[in-house]
Amino acid sequence: MTTAAPTTSSLTLNRAPDHTYLVWGEERWESTPGGTWVEVPDATIDLRVGQDTPSYGAIFVATFSAEALASNPDNNGVVSATVFFDTEQAAPVSNNHRFVTARGNPEWSSHTLIRTANFAPDLAMRDVTARLKVKTSTNTTVGLQNWVLKIERYNT
Repeated sequence: MTTAAPTTSSLTLNRAPDHTYLVWGEERWESTPGGTWVEVPDATIDLRVGQDTPSYGAIFVATFSAEALASNPDNNGVVSATVFFDTEQAAPVSNNHRFVTARGNPEWSSHTLIRTANFAPDLAMRDVTARLKVKTSTNTTVGLQNWVLKIERYNT
């Protein structure tokens, strides 16, 4: 049995970002969302592209870092995390965005992810607000604390 070769994309950016946005939180947040994506409170950055915004189009690079914890009564649970721009998942898009896994005695550990989104230039203004979202496997609780969401904007 063979599997298809992975799809890869690349882009070379040879300049500093036009804007860098940061938001962070220190307080511990816990949730048991199950198989539904839920927003992490305050892990949101208001962004727009199009007319009357910083640029008609943009490439966004999102970095999220947090101290994370996953717990599950069966010691076998998964926490997925990713960044959405409006309703679109940032690339790479997957059904397997494992951010932290419940194994044995839960323990806090640091984790980081990077995602990208590319919005072609267009005159129409579009809300592309960045939101960090998580979901868990059944009976799994996620904990996040001391997190940072950074968005780098490259105007196009």
